[in-house]
Amino acid sequence: MNTSTPSPSTPDSGKAQAAAVVDSRRTLARHQCLYLERLREFDLHRGFQQSLKGGRRAANTVEWLRLVCGVERAQAEESLRVAYALLKMPAVESVFCRGEISYRKVRALAPVAGVASEEALLEHAHGMTDGELEEHCRQVAGGYTGRAPDPPEEAALASQDRIVIYHNPACSKSRGTLAILRQRNVEFDTVEYLRAPLTEQGVRRILSLLDEPPAELVRKDANFRALDLIAADYLTADAVAKLLAAHPELMQRPVVVRGERAVIARPSEKVEALL
Repeated sequence: MNTSTPSPSTPDSGKAQAAAVVDSRRTLARHQCLYLERLREFDLHRGFQQSLKGGRRAANTVEWLRLVCGVERAQAEESLRVAYALLKMPAVESVFCRGEISYRKVRALAPVAGVASEEALLEHAHGMTDGELEEHCRQVAGGYTGRAPDPPEEAALASQDRIVIYHNPACSKSRGTLAILRQRNVEFDTVEYLRAPLTEQGVRRILSLLDEPPAELVRKDANFRALDLIAADYLTADAVAKLLAAHPELMQRPVVVRGERAVIARPSEKVEALL
């Protein structure tokens, strides 16, 4: 057995080791960013529908990750959530893919994307430790009221050039619409309507821009049934506006507005009518 002690490191070798550690950490972040980007594309193109062993098919990407990669459900859900949050943070995604910030920092920034400016988010990300940034983001999220002020909402809707997408990150159609807008290099604003619910006035404004009947803006899903609602009661603009202002989870998604036109982008490709 060799019991000799290692020779002392020279200053130059110490610098090289330090540089190697920094480079390895950056490489890890770059690979994590690449993984999230590939995961997002996989989900957008519904890659989970491929046949697995024994002819089994996964119901969604989270289940596919669990079955094929052995990823725990909570971790898979987190990865997918962060991957889509990056769509709203292109500057953050850029520095992440260069390895300049860690995955833990990106995960902390995801819930406050769209609440604070990217410039401010990145300034904090570069100047804080992972834990400090997590605490800062918790404070930012805690101070967010969850309802957008009425004047900016109306100003956005009145713009002739700026696209506004009323988005639900959990919805594949909504995520697909975001991807189309980015691929077409279109500038747009994102409103997560579950966090910033529309007022009755805002819902009426959208209804006035849609070609579809007011009832089409209401999701008749399990939430609708759980409230013991009857579809025939929500056919008029007034009834729909009152319902969706009180229960934003029942709004069809995504809704995309541009000037005096709006579409319910289901399928996602319907957004192209506004481009």
